[in-house]
Amino acid sequence: MATPSKDACLGNIAADRAPIISHSLAQGIDFEEVQSFLAALPANRYPAAAYTQRGRMPCVQPRGGYPRFESQLALTHELDRAGADFIPLTIDSYTRHNQYDTAARLLQRSEDEEKDYLNGYPLINHGYEVTRELYRGLDKPVSLRHGTPDARLLVEVAIASGIVEIEGGGICYCIPYSEGFPLDRALLYWQHVDRVCALYSTADRPIHRESFGPLSATLVPPATAIAIQIIEALLAAEQGVCSFTVSFGQTGSISQDIATARVLRQLAREFLDRFGFNATAVYLAYHQWMGQFPHNRAKAAGLIAGGTLVSNLINADKIVVKTVDEALGIPKAEVNSEAVDTVKYLLRTFSFATPPNSPEIQAEAELIESEVRHILEAVFAMPGRAFWESVYQAFRIGYIDVPFSPHADNANRLLSMRDARGSIRIINPGALPISAEDLRREQQMLSVDSVSRGEGYRQLLADINIMLD
Repeated sequence: MATPSKDACLGNIAADRAPIISHSLAQGIDFEEVQSFLAALPANRYPAAAYTQRGRMPCVQPRGGYPRFESQLALTHELDRAGADFIPLTIDSYTRHNQYDTAARLLQRSEDEEKDYLNGYPLINHGYEVTRELYRGLDKPVSLRHGTPDARLLVEVAIASGIVEIEGGGICYCIPYSEGFPLDRALLYWQHVDRVCALYSTADRPIHRESFGPLSATLVPPATAIAIQIIEALLAAEQGVCSFTVSFGQTGSISQDIATARVLRQLAREFLDRFGFNATAVYLAYHQWMGQFPHNRAKAAGLIAGGTLVSNLINADKIVVKTVDEALGIPKAEVNSEAVDTVKYLLRTFSFATPPNSPEIQAEAELIESEVRHILEAVFAMPGRAFWESVYQAFRIGYIDVPFSPHADNANRLLSMRDARGSIRIINPGALPISAEDLRREQQMLSVDSVSRGEGYRQLLADINIMLD
């Protein structure tokens, strides 16, 4: 049995870092020079400062990345003026999959033709010295958004650029995104990333880590999302990360979102403390709807407004926002800016002193909490020499199972659907180690008879496309 432990810290990883920072695209990254550069950044560039100062409203963060420096610079200024609390840097797909040569060719073509041939910013090809200029004079955090199973070089360049919020993790950036990248390798690589983040951190200026909670963004039961978030927080804490954000995506059910936020906050703190990581600060981010978006811009605006109000209801530390052009492709800078302005307006106008409660929300929270505890205790009881090995084995046997994930190491036996109120219910747990009583309660809220008569798949498609009507 291998539970989370401070003894799992990789310690001195200079030998492991050497081949990474000696890569030609690392452009001579020097640890001491980067440390000095980070120490000279404004204090407000660090997420911990933004969260401390946020007041009664969640911090607002859009997404956004363009291949050319000038376009990314214009987007940065546009989002800053619109009032975004966190500035995004979204990475292109080729960089995410370590295809730096292809990214270089398409970046050159984009610059030559003044037309975008990448769907994000190729940070490694631009390099840290150029990227530092994107944020000269900026007084708010920059967040790295990508989706990379092996982010070791990317994170080195990002931190050297002055980007001190790193999204991702060995689970959340592998299981939803990559069919064939080995999960055990991703877990190990992200242990390395977490250790690098810790090495660059100081007590008052920690490199902040954030996990991606929506996962496949398709009918993921809250218990699965929460268990994975807590596991990734524990894995990061093992390596010395002391500032971490757990997150989840809008489910389509307000009561379930309120319950999910409550349980995620409570159990993330509880399990970090249980294994001795009391000094790790934990925050909560909420992602607006990550499934299919309506093409109709008025309906898209309504969906964004709904998600914004929920973020206030749950008192999220941060909300990650979408745009009305979400279904149409990469939004223009002005559309992204309008989304930030709209969300900020809604947050100012509709505020809630405390998250609401009701018997329905309480019952939902109790069910989710019970399921999460069963899943995590089963993972903690797995044999292994290190916690990450227990996590890997838990995926292989289906103790952790993400619906609609393409990954080869994911069991894909768990089946979930929506009940009459739109909440996500487990109808077939696969090997998920929840109790018989919890499964009975899940299925009681569903029309199991209609599923058994063959109507289940039609309902499943309707559940996936729920926001398109």
